[in-house]
Amino acid sequence: MHQKMSLAYSLYLRIPRREIIDRCPKCNLSQLRGSTHRNYSSNVRVRFAPSPTGELHLGGLRTALYNYLFARKHNGAFILRCEDTDQTRFVPGAMEKLIDLLSWIGMKPDEGPSLGGHYGPYVQSERVDIYKQKADCLIGEGHAYRCFCTPQRLELVKKDQIRSQAVVQGYDNHCRGLSKEKVEEKLSANLPHVVRFKLNNDKHQWEDLVFGHMTSEDLSRQEGDPVILKTDGFPTYHLANVVDDHLMDISHVLRGSEWQSSTPKHLQLFAAFGWAPPSYAHLPLLMNEDGGKLSKRQDSMRVELLKEEGYQPQSILSLLALAGGAITINPNVVKEFGVTLESAAEHFDIKKTRRENTVLEISKLSELNQNCLKRIYQTATKEDFCAKISEIATEKGYSIVSLDLLHTNFLQYCDRLDTLRDLFEGDFVYLWQRPSPNHVRQTLANLKGVKVGEALDLVQLLGKAVLNAQNFGKHFLLLVYYL
Repeated sequence: MHQKMSLAYSLYLRIPRREIIDRCPKCNLSQLRGSTHRNYSSNVRVRFAPSPTGELHLGGLRTALYNYLFARKHNGAFILRCEDTDQTRFVPGAMEKLIDLLSWIGMKPDEGPSLGGHYGPYVQSERVDIYKQKADCLIGEGHAYRCFCTPQRLELVKKDQIRSQAVVQGYDNHCRGLSKEKVEEKLSANLPHVVRFKLNNDKHQWEDLVFGHMTSEDLSRQEGDPVILKTDGFPTYHLANVVDDHLMDISHVLRGSEWQSSTPKHLQLFAAFGWAPPSYAHLPLLMNEDGGKLSKRQDSMRVELLKEEGYQPQSILSLLALAGGAITINPNVVKEFGVTLESAAEHFDIKKTRRENTVLEISKLSELNQNCLKRIYQTATKEDFCAKISEIATEKGYSIVSLDLLHTNFLQYCDRLDTLRDLFEGDFVYLWQRPSPNHVRQTLANLKGVKVGEALDLVQLLGKAVLNAQNFGKHFLLLVYYL
């Protein structure tokens, strides 16, 4: 039998105790749990659990980064978990792209899909039987029940609540009181149903690592019983994340503040199972510079697009380091010298995270990337640096005209570059293409007030100076190389 509710609450409040065991015989998933007073310097396990419903954006990357840094700070494990239970929004290939981007940034998970580990599988759609067993446990213990309400009835209830301005919104707990015989009758008729969790009227208190002491009111007075298992047999977020966090021995949950209101519900689920919950840290939202919320639909926030445009991983890390406060490196140092994952972990303190929503100054990314390119140029060998350029040139189908010219003069170009890809646009195209004679003649013809012969003489005399000038147009630069 599961532990008593009072024991579960004592576990959560970190009252010293002996080991407890998840003993539910129906689940056959018994696990010995250690003391609630964990040695977090050696037993930290955190997870980044995205849904494969789209592309990784900077907000999601910030969540992954904070989990990664927390794990490295405490010599713990960083776990990647794929929460794909919403099959209607599943995007094929999304998780593979996300794994590639995390690797590109340098944040390789210790466990996860395709990586393995002792707590797998790490894809929730492969764990459906576990969730069904756990839902059956809750039903057997009286903490959950089967609901046979049709979508039509639920819609009528919703309209009636709006019309009457009811205090409690959502499900009206209609099926909570069904007799065992009535439930069996409906199951025998193969009626579709969901499983709902019984909210109780207990108030909760917990310590949030970011927001400090938190309290919740009586949930049963605010909303109806939530669905934890859908008609298709897949769990909702509430059940799946509680079960997985327990079975994967997650010690800390660092997630967006949009989930803060769900924490009391999750604490009730942990208590119903008789499990000690992890510690929670809710991260404030990242905002646009105009004050709006970051959106996955904004191209400028897509990590893959930033990569394609040529922004360096360190520049993106530096941008995130400047937002939030948890990475306690002087902002001026970050801007000039950037930040590495190692230095960020060393200076990471989750309790220093600012509680208010933070503006992500995406406009600073260009400057951060310029400084990053200068550092790469100054520290890399000529061969390695030119290899980076050659890779982009090959991708764009350009033949290399003069890498020596590029390498010698790069620092003079750098202030006019946001990324290395800018070298293949506008004023810098002369590095990759020899202009045709017709192009030269046409360019000279477009120079108002200058005769062709005079222009040629001028360029020949000042050719070397043109490379060092800041205000010459692309026509002169083209001519310099051609001559």
